[in-house]
Amino acid sequence: MIPRSLKPSQTGPEILENNGERMVPEVSGWTTVWEHVYRYAFACHFVKGKRVLDIACGEGYGGATLRKACAASVIGVDISENVCLHARKKYGLDARPGSAENIPLAEASVDVVVSFETIEHVREPGRFLDECARTLAPGGRLVISTPNKNVYSRPGEAPNPHHCSEMTLEEFNSALRARFCRVRWYTQRPYSAAWWSLRTLASDITPRIPGFARLRESARFRLFPKAVRGPTPEQRRLVVEEILGASRGFTSPLNPYAVRPLRKWTLEKPTYFIAVATR
Repeated sequence: MIPRSLKPSQTGPEILENNGERMVPEVSGWTTVWEHVYRYAFACHFVKGKRVLDIACGEGYGGATLRKACAASVIGVDISENVCLHARKKYGLDARPGSAENIPLAEASVDVVVSFETIEHVREPGRFLDECARTLAPGGRLVISTPNKNVYSRPGEAPNPHHCSEMTLEEFNSALRARFCRVRWYTQRPYSAAWWSLRTLASDITPRIPGFARLRESARFRLFPKAVRGPTPEQRRLVVEEILGASRGFTSPLNPYAVRPLRKWTLEKPTYFIAVATR
């Protein structure tokens, strides 16, 4: 019997149904696809020769990419047993059912934990971070992202009903530094930035300067067309190769999806924070 979370495909493996929160390459909205492509492209730089855990691994494309990025081993954990079945069947990923607050791995058993857009769904985020720290070997790294509460849930925006633990930078930083010895900060999807920074050309909103919005769209279209175009069916189907290519390529400052170091002088207000925390 085919699980209800899967649907048949005439062109290949089953496609996981999209519940609005999982990234499913074949059917998710194009901004969601590019966000996840560049998050995993960033994570690829940390996994060579490492034992990796992809927590809340979803349909498996991310773990499959990290394995191709020369990780020594990759384990995916997801709360849905059907999703784990899908990841095993489609990608051959070692995907295991389990909770983020009770990770089914031994202490100090991995070198890198990758956690993208997970912690905001967890009712006890401190317990989740404790579990990440417990499973990491000494010197191991947690590569983690979450929405910026001040932008993602700013006044006037409808709250995301699936999120229960959104955080500001200060809250996120405090939670990580209580458990990790070093934290480096990165950003993704700038909502706004100072007019003197190139990041304003990648931002969702632009300075109130005549002609600036038109300049931004023209620059994006010419220098980074992915900012204004959705992925093709081929890019969706070959998302693993798309991520690996992005991990090796030049990162344009006009790319709103690229993960870039947090620079205070740009006055950037990102939609997402990404941290690399060392055990």
